[in-house]
Amino acid sequence: MSEILVIGDDLTGTNATASTYARDGLRAVTVLDPTAPAYLDDSIQVVACSTGSRHMTPARAAQTVDAIVRNYGHDVRAIVKRVDTTLRGNIGAEIEATLTAAKAMHPEQQVCGLVVPGFPAAHRTTIGGYQLLDGEPILMGPASHDPFTPVRHSSVADIIHEQTLFTTINIGLDIVMGDTSTLTARLAQAAQNAELVIVDSVTDGDQQRIATAAGALESDERSWVVFESGPFGAIYAHALGIRPHVDRANPILALIGSPTDLTRLQSDRLEGQPGVDLITIDDPASDVSQLTSRLQASAEAGNTVVGIRTTSRGGSAPDPLHASQMLALIIDLAVECADSMPFDGIYASGGDVAFAVLDAFGARGYEVENEVVPLAVSGKLIGGPPRRSQICHQGWPRRRCGRGGRMHQPAPKPSTTIRTANRVDADPSRSHHQSHSPRKPSEDKGEQNHVKDTTSGNHRG
Repeated sequence: MSEILVIGDDLTGTNATASTYARDGLRAVTVLDPTAPAYLDDSIQVVACSTGSRHMTPARAAQTVDAIVRNYGHDVRAIVKRVDTTLRGNIGAEIEATLTAAKAMHPEQQVCGLVVPGFPAAHRTTIGGYQLLDGEPILMGPASHDPFTPVRHSSVADIIHEQTLFTTINIGLDIVMGDTSTLTARLAQAAQNAELVIVDSVTDGDQQRIATAAGALESDERSWVVFESGPFGAIYAHALGIRPHVDRANPILALIGSPTDLTRLQSDRLEGQPGVDLITIDDPASDVSQLTSRLQASAEAGNTVVGIRTTSRGGSAPDPLHASQMLALIIDLAVECADSMPFDGIYASGGDVAFAVLDAFGARGYEVENEVVPLAVSGKLIGGPPRRSQICHQGWPRRRCGRGGRMHQPAPKPSTTIRTANRVDADPSRSHHQSHSPRKPSEDKGEQNHVKDTTSGNHRG
């Protein structure tokens, strides 16, 4: 069964919306005759249907949407109704038909409409419940002169109410841009008091927060029907935990211990990316086994970057003793993660962190291959752990004492090559794109092995 049903009112917009899911690796299919049931492969995750209804009468448009929901809406994780970015067409009639059909299929749930019409990348934003194009109300733009379905309002609620009596509530930017827990609570309250919740957004980050908050409210008792103009549906699908049905690569293990402002900026940006889960560590006495278990669970959930950061947002640099203790924690965590979970690389931020971790792995040298950006190099380690199938049996040797004072001497092992990339640019989220899966030793190189590792460019000295 598919997981997402997308309904658009024209083929161009429907295909464009389906492509946002495909870019995330989900299998998406546009159905040519959406009014007739189609028998699709179970691997299809997104079914997109175009009603061709933008210029239909409201009644006929509603009937078409109703048929699509009833044909394809059973057992999906989310129903997403695409609306025009400038709110042309039978907006109210199609919203009412979609939500009514969804409620009929799930009488046991509280089903509410989540209206997020902003499309920030296309300069369509929603502020105070008003839809703007290039910063101006849509009534002032070309949509008001459309020969078939001109818009008569800039207010999203007013446009919807032209064709339906469904009640609406608007959640403004002040809530969207604030604390996610507050946004979640406000969404829950609004869903109790109205059939449609209209939410402002001016950036992709706003939509990410909306998706996270709305996804947290999904349950057996409550669900959303999403009404959006293109990008939000895919963001919401990710917030629901919908991932590609393919064998995925192992994640990158991020060990971020640098106290610099640049690193904090990088970490903040990285945390805002889909598939990234960083645990902020303030206490050097944190339980390494518990941290490892949390990271392992996060990786199994499908995240592509998992790890820790040792400075919180806006935090100050730790004192030398604290820094030393944190370094010992990072070493212990790196070794335990290597013993307990597969990963395709390491992102180690901070020169001391990178050196200590690599030393703990028993590396004998570093072969520089490329400078990604100034002071950020990529390359490979010489020596280090054997191939991963042997790691679980032998463990990764450690040359330094851990926090418990245990000295681990390197055990005899084959020569190993660990691929590394060292970067300090302002978009560290791209680091995982440099990774490669561990490869088997080549026949002509004996026991040489390749494992991927990434380190940041905060060098020693």
